[in-house]
Amino acid sequence: MSNEIPNLNLLAVFAAVMEQGSLSKAAEHLATNQSTISTALSRLKKETGKELFVRSGRGVVPTAYASNLFTQIQPSVQQLSQVFHSLKDFDPGRSTRKFVMTAPEHLQWLLLNHFENKGNKNISLEVFDQADDDETLYHGLLTQKFDVMVDILPPNHPNIESIHLFDGEFVIACRQGHPRIKGALSEAQYMSETHAVLERTRDKMRSLAHYTDIDTSKRKVAYHGKSLFNNLLMCSQSDFITVVPLSMALQFEKQLQLQVFKPPFNYKKVSNYLIWLKQLNHDPSHRWFRTELVEAAKRIETQMLNAL
Repeated sequence: MSNEIPNLNLLAVFAAVMEQGSLSKAAEHLATNQSTISTALSRLKKETGKELFVRSGRGVVPTAYASNLFTQIQPSVQQLSQVFHSLKDFDPGRSTRKFVMTAPEHLQWLLLNHFENKGNKNISLEVFDQADDDETLYHGLLTQKFDVMVDILPPNHPNIESIHLFDGEFVIACRQGHPRIKGALSEAQYMSETHAVLERTRDKMRSLAHYTDIDTSKRKVAYHGKSLFNNLLMCSQSDFITVVPLSMALQFEKQLQLQVFKPPFNYKKVSNYLIWLKQLNHDPSHRWFRTELVEAAKRIETQMLNAL
């Protein structure tokens, strides 16, 4: 092993490969090519005198030495990254930047519309659907595919930060010409109707089960959808009923000619959290982006309060 401390650039490349999980993703993350990444790893291997990665299928996996090294250098590499990010200028009136995030379906258009109306058209927003399962929910954030994410549950991860944005209502929707529901809805009627439900679990619980104590398993379900909009569309063309966040119902109530009701049973509001990597806390552009999302959330919350 060389007596000199390895070049800090080599350690930064090594950390990127460990975080991204592959040489190609690390190259994309560092805005370079895979050959440069491979050369840097070869140099670090020579300086440490240790094997860092072994091939497995089409990718590579870290050795025990590499895993131990990463554990020791990660906090320092992240701290240095924060320092350099904090020195960068960001002028929202002139800068060019595309922010990328993932958000629940009921907020996607509202957030896109907020950024579409910003004065600087060189700043844009790209929104992705959320992952289908809890296990991969934070993968895009940890690999920095996304700048931030919004979720209905707070995170539990040492490298992730979050703040509470707002608590939103959820409502029950059906078509205006429903033969049995006309201007009012009782709990008994809710349980007796046929439902379109969101086929998504959080913490191994069905979505609605997080927010009420009623036995949702006794509902008659005709349609299991993975999209809130699909459920609303299905109900607008049938006698089904569905549960959606109020922010989603307000977007399509008129267009789909829906009736919207507050739940006729006890329930908890739907919380929304803004989530990001701690290492980006002091990045000027990221801080600006988070502030904008907080402002957008305040507008959404005000709109919902006025609708109740």
